[in-house]
Amino acid sequence: MKPSIYIPFLAFLITSCNHIDKTKAIAKPTNKWSKDSIINYFKDSIAYRMYNGYGREADSLNNFDKFSKYLLGDIKAKNISDPFILGFDENYIDTTKIDTTKKWLRISVDPVFRTPYCLILEKKGNKSILTLKMTDGHGGYYSGYLNFTSTQKYSDSLYSSISNKLHQLNFWSIHEDTTCKGGMDGEEWTFEAVENGQYNIVSRWVPLSCGNDITHQLALLGVDLRQKSKLKGYLQVRTGMGKQELDEWYPDK
Repeated sequence: MKPSIYIPFLAFLITSCNHIDKTKAIAKPTNKWSKDSIINYFKDSIAYRMYNGYGREADSLNNFDKFSKYLLGDIKAKNISDPFILGFDENYIDTTKIDTTKKWLRISVDPVFRTPYCLILEKKGNKSILTLKMTDGHGGYYSGYLNFTSTQKYSDSLYSSISNKLHQLNFWSIHEDTTCKGGMDGEEWTFEAVENGQYNIVSRWVPLSCGNDITHQLALLGVDLRQKSKLKGYLQVRTGMGKQELDEWYPDK
């Protein structure tokens, strides 16, 4: 007769666990999820949700803001609230743990109605490594998740050339560009760079056509790397768009 006593009790426990108050759970994070668990939850519950759950899921972990505070709160990154970094399967830069040997640039682009992509240039030894990443997201609406990567190797002169231009622009000291007020249906470019223990991040709205000369010069660096990565060629195969249409959607100047 003993089993019959425990069955109702077990059912009670299961029912109780299914009704945990998510608000209280999030208020006391454990941060014990593995990296794979974090990525899998992001892909399954956030990456394809409109606006990545912002403003729609309240106290649920399906809201990226709650998700990032709960599971990524130990990372002191300036863009920790940006879901596209996880969408690109990239790491956030913890400003309290800057690698003094790292020489690195990342440009991530969230283009409304189009494919999100990012470009990563890093110096490793005597090589410059250029990586292009794209997601299956819909720019301006949801990040999606990484579904394309291409990596090319160049001599270290490529990184040196880009680094020199960043120094000429005094990149590590620039902040907001107040000459551009933003707009609708454009694209957001985010530039991040690490060198000699320094880190900076700046975001610009349609930098090729809105903003001051420094913003425009940053955009031209992105265009240069975009051309070297063969982004438009890959997009032509993926989307079936013609060259003229691609040039209109992804202008080079």
